[in-house]
Amino acid sequence: MSVEAPQETEDSTPAPRRGAWDTTRAALGLLRERGWMLSLVGIVVLSIVFVFLGRWQFHRHEVRSARNNLIKANYDAAPVPLNQLIPATAQKASAALPHDLQYRPVTVTGEYLADRTVLIRNRPHDQIGQAGSLSAGGSNSQNGYEVVVPLRTTDGSVLFVDRGWIPAGAANASRPDSVPAAPTGEVTVVARLRSSEEASNRTAPAGQAARINIPALVRQTGIEQDRVAGAFGALVSEDPSATDTPEAADRPQESIGINLSYSVQWDGFALVAYILFGVAAVREVRRRDEEEMEDEEEEGPPALTGATYR
Repeated sequence: MSVEAPQETEDSTPAPRRGAWDTTRAALGLLRERGWMLSLVGIVVLSIVFVFLGRWQFHRHEVRSARNNLIKANYDAAPVPLNQLIPATAQKASAALPHDLQYRPVTVTGEYLADRTVLIRNRPHDQIGQAGSLSAGGSNSQNGYEVVVPLRTTDGSVLFVDRGWIPAGAANASRPDSVPAAPTGEVTVVARLRSSEEASNRTAPAGQAARINIPALVRQTGIEQDRVAGAFGALVSEDPSATDTPEAADRPQESIGINLSYSVQWDGFALVAYILFGVAAVREVRRRDEEEMEDEEEEGPPALTGATYR
């Protein structure tokens, strides 16, 4: 009498040996191995970098949002006398403009010191809406100059006024073909306050400068005045107006940008890094289980002998 062992078909699939909980425990057990532990450490470091990048992008989003809110609040506000926003005692060339006064329109009455006009060089045309901005400008930008003229007010202080943008010379780009003259005599100016730009160590031809940096302009123009506003004004209007004026600054763009989207993406990358690590660990557990089952199948069932059925 012979007994035949049941044969397994090629399509038969062995039942899984682990449930979800056991698989998770086995995946965590991989961390006892040096290679998997080092991989986890690498994932942690990488996720921290991703989170920091996300925080950086979120900070840039907050800065843009705050700037947009400031423009909305200040740009179209009713002009007020300069002394009302910056008291006489605070008018110092080295004094920083309070952030909440950016773009605030002010009125000043006095006389332009036209003989001390300074041309701020290398200003692309698309920067005129961002007076005080140092961005590079686009490839289609036309190079030119900002025309800055000090204004001595009737109360004895000085405000540097950015009267606008003019193009570089057609034949010689190192200087403009002409500079529109400022009004003579007493003039009432409406201008929007902007912060003094950072100082620059770049040299410039006589009568020109690289930055609208108030302390540097005071030294360059030789103004001997105790009270100089530590900010400059981007011209809005003059009364009486000049016959010819530089091109006025446009309203700054209030684009929110895509920094918030980038922030979410970086945070998502940090989360995905751990998910991928978990998936790899589970696959490794299942791979090892399959190899163990294959080894058992290769060993086969114990040999059958006649003595087995006696």
